[in-house]
Amino acid sequence: MYRSTSLLFAVLLLVGCWSRHKKNEPAYTGPREVTIEWLGHGCFRVSSSIGLTIITDPFNPHGKAATVPADVILITHEDDTSNYTDLVSGSPIIFRSSMAAGVNRASGILVRGIQTSSESLVASPKLNVAYTWAMDGIRFCDLGAIEDALTPSEALNIGHVDVLFMPVGVPQNFTEEKRRITIERLRPRIIVPMMGEWPYRQSNVVHVRGNRFTMTASQLPTTTTVYVPSIR
Repeated sequence: MYRSTSLLFAVLLLVGCWSRHKKNEPAYTGPREVTIEWLGHGCFRVSSSIGLTIITDPFNPHGKAATVPADVILITHEDDTSNYTDLVSGSPIIFRSSMAAGVNRASGILVRGIQTSSESLVASPKLNVAYTWAMDGIRFCDLGAIEDALTPSEALNIGHVDVLFMPVGVPQNFTEEKRRITIERLRPRIIVPMMGEWPYRQSNVVHVRGNRFTMTASQLPTTTTVYVPSIR
């Protein structure tokens, strides 16, 4: 009986020491930086410091590109330049259309979908969903194929934005004035133009060499700055 009790005590002691060791194991200690990569059209791949990856609006490359891995796909609108899920490898969680409205969780990331409307009665009724999410202390928003300025209520639902993916040139209904109103209502720290080049002359423009850049929360600019990537 004494030997059995001693053996049990020794086993419990070893388990306790192992558990304390596991608890004291250091977590990821690298830089909490996010990588933003433009793949073409309105398609971006945003990756966190621990490797979680979101792809927005995947397009059909018509054989010109291999598939890319991702954990989550966000589709803002339905056309062949934004809903080609075959571009993405693996088994990603997919959000699309009106079913994506509201708050959802995917791979540990909270994703909010906001269906955009219009303050103009003559605007196109085409369905578009803007998305917001956060990675490594940075809040992102993708406006998709928005065709009118964000309404005040939509801007309130979107909330604080650090990095804004905003269309330029396409759709044509999303004019310079509508972009200006949207920027004023969101006040993002960084704007990344989609579809085309940034058309305005201003001092706070960074032309990225290549199609990707990294960013940490501490590096966010204090005034709105435009980051313009380019395909290599």
